[in-house]
Amino acid sequence: MTCEETQQALSAYVDEHLAPGARLELDAHLDLCPACRAELAETRLLFRRLAALERPAPPVGLSGAISRRLAIEHSAQIAQPSLTFGEQILNWLRPRVMPYTIGAFASVILFVLVIGALRSQMEALRELERDALASNARSISTSREDARFDVTQPVTTEDFVASRVGFSNESPSLDPRGALAALTWTPSQGAAGDDDMMVVADVYDNGHASLAEVVHAPRNPRMLNELQAALRRNPAFVPASLDHRPQTMRVVFVLQKIDVRERSY
Repeated sequence: MTCEETQQALSAYVDEHLAPGARLELDAHLDLCPACRAELAETRLLFRRLAALERPAPPVGLSGAISRRLAIEHSAQIAQPSLTFGEQILNWLRPRVMPYTIGAFASVILFVLVIGALRSQMEALRELERDALASNARSISTSREDARFDVTQPVTTEDFVASRVGFSNESPSLDPRGALAALTWTPSQGAAGDDDMMVVADVYDNGHASLAEVVHAPRNPRMLNELQAALRRNPAFVPASLDHRPQTMRVVFVLQKIDVRERSY
């Protein structure tokens, strides 16, 4: 059960209206996910506060006032002269047709005014799009001429770090020779099918990392065990001195497992 499914079912869970199977799945997810446990605590607090509210008492004389009003309306309807068939048709059409007619006319006028006002901006956007396409074409051509990597050879740690100079101080560089990188090439054991998870990890200056929090647990718990084993086996990231980053960083991982049926490659 995902976090979204769990949070949608929390109200029924608190009211004890969930089926036994769904309740067991939700309990298993709550054991792994602190975010959903916090959401459950807020839901229970809200239910307790609502239960503590006092019901408002109706004003004195409300029932009599309603009865008198109904009697007056009934007398007015009896005294009102009957309408002809044509007047009844007009009275039925007037509140239904007139608002749509006026609204449609106003929409057409507004559309024409907006298109006229945005014409110059749309032309400027087209120019920017053409310039961006030309710039991307030049960048692709330049990158092909200045390619640094040989696709037939494994990527070295130094080359990978050099390719991330612009933003390595904000996110640590993955060590291409570490166990975490090797995990992406290893088929996950257990139940087949796509799966995903989101975790928070602390990355230290020597490249080692430790799991700090599970934000979104996978359906297959083996995925989480494989990630923890990869983080403990060897440094998952390059040292902070190579990345020129702070010694300790907290990062968020979003990992996805895709079940590939083709095995001929």
